[in-house]
Amino acid sequence: MPNIHSYAFTSDGEGPWWGIRCCRNFYEKTVRELDGATRCFVYITNIQGETLAIAIEGPHMEEVEQNTIFVPNWVLDRLSVEEGDEVMMSAILEPLPSGESVTIRPLTGSTVEGPMFLEGLTEALNQLGVVQEGMLSAIVDPSMPDMHQFVIENLTPISVCLADGELRVNLERALDRPDSPEPEFQEPEPEQVQEPFKDDSMFQIEAPPVGGKVVPFSGKGYRLG
Repeated sequence: MPNIHSYAFTSDGEGPWWGIRCCRNFYEKTVRELDGATRCFVYITNIQGETLAIAIEGPHMEEVEQNTIFVPNWVLDRLSVEEGDEVMMSAILEPLPSGESVTIRPLTGSTVEGPMFLEGLTEALNQLGVVQEGMLSAIVDPSMPDMHQFVIENLTPISVCLADGELRVNLERALDRPDSPEPEFQEPEPEQVQEPFKDDSMFQIEAPPVGGKVVPFSGKGYRLG
């Protein structure tokens, strides 16, 4: 099984944040087996059985053992492994489906405050090339190369997919931001019933007799004098 190290152990002390470098023999063998694919991806699995899908950026040129792989620091944290630990690595030879939709939740609200956040997140997903449910660390602003952490949820159609530009992203509120308070329920005020109009004057209007005809001088009569 290969041993895992961070890029800090390479000759230049750094490497791509979105992928790994492996020995040339494994890289060339994987490329041949993929038969013309534009990018190579592998599964890295720790001794607890936790697996991460990640791209191979290319072969390393270090004078080290052939079974050594170099990774960005966030991969060590994601898999809970330390420098020099043994891991299992296998090429992803079966075609992965393209991602359709995903929910991404930043851990901190400061992640989304940059003016180029959405463009940076899109570029980060393109660089990764593959997205997987669970924790993700990514650089979303190349001018400020700080790693930001996200929770990846509700990935469709399966839990590991290609992030090839057709992925619909649902961005949720950061975990350190409180939920918006729900509006308080207020009982509606009872409607005021208006009492019918009462005319207390001495004049009252009587309805006309049946048939709609008014009989003139139909009231009681008194002789004058």
